[in-house]
Amino acid sequence: MATVMEEERVEEQRGRERLTDKRLEKLVAPRGGRLEIADALVRELRVRVGKTGKKSWSMLYRVAHADGSRGKMKRMNLGVYPTLSLSDARDKAREALEAADKGIDPAVVRAKEIDQRQTRTFEVVLERYVELHVKMTTRDGQRAKAAEELARKEAEETGTKPRKVGRCPAERLLTDLVEPKWRGRLIESIRRAEVIELIDDIVLDRGANVAREVRKHLVGLFSWAIDRDLLDISPAAGIKRKDLKYVARDRELSMDELRRVWDAAGEVAYPFGDLVRLLILTGQRRSEIAELERDWFEPDEERMFVIPADKYKTGIKHAVPLSAPAWRIIESLPRWNEGEFLLSGSGGRRPFSGFSKAKAALDKKIAKRAEKEGLAPLKPWTLHDIRRSVTTRMIAMGIREEHVERVMGHLIPGVARTYNHHSYLPEKRAALEKWGKLWS
Repeated sequence: MATVMEEERVEEQRGRERLTDKRLEKLVAPRGGRLEIADALVRELRVRVGKTGKKSWSMLYRVAHADGSRGKMKRMNLGVYPTLSLSDARDKAREALEAADKGIDPAVVRAKEIDQRQTRTFEVVLERYVELHVKMTTRDGQRAKAAEELARKEAEETGTKPRKVGRCPAERLLTDLVEPKWRGRLIESIRRAEVIELIDDIVLDRGANVAREVRKHLVGLFSWAIDRDLLDISPAAGIKRKDLKYVARDRELSMDELRRVWDAAGEVAYPFGDLVRLLILTGQRRSEIAELERDWFEPDEERMFVIPADKYKTGIKHAVPLSAPAWRIIESLPRWNEGEFLLSGSGGRRPFSGFSKAKAALDKKIAKRAEKEGLAPLKPWTLHDIRRSVTTRMIAMGIREEHVERVMGHLIPGVARTYNHHSYLPEKRAALEKWGKLWS
């Protein structure tokens, strides 16, 4: 925010200097003080070097009045170098000066932009949509809200933290698949082309049915935003089913096709290659493997991980024993100091998420290998098809269907939802060991 300029104990270099990145990198403050240098190219722009070496941008300006006079000198902070580059700092200063010349206080404009971002960003609108519409008017939303209220009531009675409950489809799909891509974006800035691209990516990653559900919920969200005067036109309007590239949900890969995926994944760099091979070895869902955390693992001698209930689709914790080849992959993964996620492109801070590009690159490798070996191209497939295919192939090997269902974490009809997570553990381990021997 801008403030009336006050006297500060800052050593200001006389004259002006045409700043360069090389010069900025070498700037240091005098002992016990701070240094400020005015830019020669944009005269009102300043760079200040603090005692700690932090370099920050600010600018001086006076707002023009209708009578031709100018207001008091004000200072407005612009950002920190090098996060805000020299070029961008100059551009920001020029824009602010242009506004001041027109009688507009740039600090007021900036405050409005900040306020707008606090109320009109995608994630804020999504939260309001879920709370004020989905949970109030839809059956799934009302059911989720009732479960939340029950959990809160139980917590109050027992003096414990509320247990986590399942989210309704609209909240789960939009929060998990859309919000990470559009977080921080003003809702009116989202274009139709971006919606189509998002849906196409989901078709490739999760299949056509999930993409259709996401499209349906996006249409609802944008329509609600229009009713609240947050939007004039929905960027999801007119995106019909024929615009989607459908992939059949019953696609199953043969053993030969799974082997081709396995071999190509071995040529793909961490983390995606390891992720794909773990999908084949365990049959678990993509998100469950991608979000693996170190503290999900039992002691090494047990060679298994347990997905917490609040992270699992059924709301019940799920134990996954690991075959020898799966355990070798786990042991080979890097141990990050910055976070707990095993399969990460950010030093463990966040789970891997670049599925669209990585899957496309894997498909290219598979196609290249097929051409080299004189094989027919692999028919279109999704990562979720691996799970379905593993289920079928394990049963075809003679593994009891009930045991395969336990491996996959499916709820068995008639079985209490609170069954112990070690139930059927020996059978699951035997099934996965037998399956794993095919990939040793």
